[in-house]
Amino acid sequence: MTIAFPNGFNCPLYTRAVLLMRNRDFADAERVMRSSLAYEGETALSYHYLAEIVASLPGRIGEAIALQETALSLAPSNSVFIAALGSRLKDGGFDRQALMALETALSIDENNPIALPLIMRLRRKFLTWESTAQEQRCLERMKQAGHIPDPLALLTYLDDPQIQLDNARLRAPKPKRAKPSPHNPCAKIRIGYFSSDFYEHPTMHLFRGALKAHDRETFEFFVYDLLPKEQSEESAFVREFADHYRDVSDLTAEAIADLSVRDKVDIAVDLKGDTFASKQEIFAHGAAPAQVSFLGFPGTTGMDMMDYMIADHVTIPEGSERYYSETILRLPNCYQPNSNCRHVAEDRNTRSDYNLPQDKFIFANLNNTYKVGPREFATWMKILKSTPDTVLLFYMGNDDISDVIAQKAEAHGVDPGRIIPCRALPQADHLDRIAQVDLCLDCFSYNAHTTASDALWAGVPILTLAGKQFAARVASSILSAAHLPELSVESENLFIDKAVSLAKNPDEMMRIKHHLRVQRSTLPLFDTKSWTKDFENALQKIYHETQSVTES
Repeated sequence: MTIAFPNGFNCPLYTRAVLLMRNRDFADAERVMRSSLAYEGETALSYHYLAEIVASLPGRIGEAIALQETALSLAPSNSVFIAALGSRLKDGGFDRQALMALETALSIDENNPIALPLIMRLRRKFLTWESTAQEQRCLERMKQAGHIPDPLALLTYLDDPQIQLDNARLRAPKPKRAKPSPHNPCAKIRIGYFSSDFYEHPTMHLFRGALKAHDRETFEFFVYDLLPKEQSEESAFVREFADHYRDVSDLTAEAIADLSVRDKVDIAVDLKGDTFASKQEIFAHGAAPAQVSFLGFPGTTGMDMMDYMIADHVTIPEGSERYYSETILRLPNCYQPNSNCRHVAEDRNTRSDYNLPQDKFIFANLNNTYKVGPREFATWMKILKSTPDTVLLFYMGNDDISDVIAQKAEAHGVDPGRIIPCRALPQADHLDRIAQVDLCLDCFSYNAHTTASDALWAGVPILTLAGKQFAARVASSILSAAHLPELSVESENLFIDKAVSLAKNPDEMMRIKHHLRVQRSTLPLFDTKSWTKDFENALQKIYHETQSVTES
């Protein structure tokens, strides 16, 4: 057995299988490749490609992992096969094992084309990064190799809106056809919401109140569900909300766009962007006369076919429009919707329920670990060193990385016992836990978004650093709409100084918390009815602009 067939070897079945795979005819590709293995002989490359083919078929990732392991057993030191195993393991949900395989592949070849795009996100997830320089080297190697980074991941590494725009344009699907012409005016403006997040998801936690408050006399609502989940309170709510609910999980992007056109949708609202389980190609096919990017992806889509992006004056300040391919429509307050019908944490001391000390000032990082890089961690450790009588509640998701957190704290000269790891909780319990915290500390390139509004809703302030790109300015926008702009600073040094000052000033902390708890129902951030009206005004503006272009 060899890695590949010898030069000159007659292997028409193998050659045809690879061609079928590249044409995305995976069912026939599998059949032909298995015939090649039976009649032309076994090679590591045959098993490698068969693993890729099988991984592309629904529900067969376990088989793909086994096939990739077979390829690797035939060529144990091949970095491409090792990295491919890492990729399969990641797809199968075995992230720790995937990270180990990818690290091994990069130790053999630092420019490994499979490992480079995957390794950074997994290092962030498990906090195994070494330094900012390491991440920058990885990005540079990806650029040199012609890789286009995942836009959502790139937001966490770089606060540079021009780079984000350039990358989004490289990644964005090209126009497939013209958008449909505006429809003749109907009794109502037809709005299509497209997402795979119509379930217990941050998008629904934010948007549910606005959906409930929508003007049903002016608008007619179509929901295109890309990935329906089992029945839950949120998914049942969406089905009840929609005038027309469409399960489009089995349709191609083109077929979904065709359905939207037949439904005569006036404005297609993409609630996903280039994130998990999205189908941006829907909008490349033209789902409606006007197409809008909103909420799901905190940056530009880079798509020629995406007409508008919803923002505000903080997330995209005047003069920054050039970094976004869409026409920017700014809401008068925060772009982010918030539901004012959510669980309200009771004002009582339950710190012991969450393994939190009664006699310490509690900082918290409640962001997902993929947002936490060397820069953030080092800043937080400086704050802890300057405030000896404090602890840091550190969110680690569903993976136990407490040992890694402790090691990194020690490396910064901080007692690991001062960092309290915590896991995910159901939404109501999550809000109750936040309410026990004194001050949340934000991440920088990619702020807390839903997490920031969660904290403020629970009556706990968050300290943020206002960056350049949209994702780095969301918490500043949220704080502005909560009438707490002083908690948004402009540099890491000011961030440290402000955190230390607040930890040592109980009267100021009491004032801020009192403001949040007493004013919560009247703050613009949580005025769901007014937000919804502002959003609907933006939709009407889009509709009338689209109609007027046709008339002219």
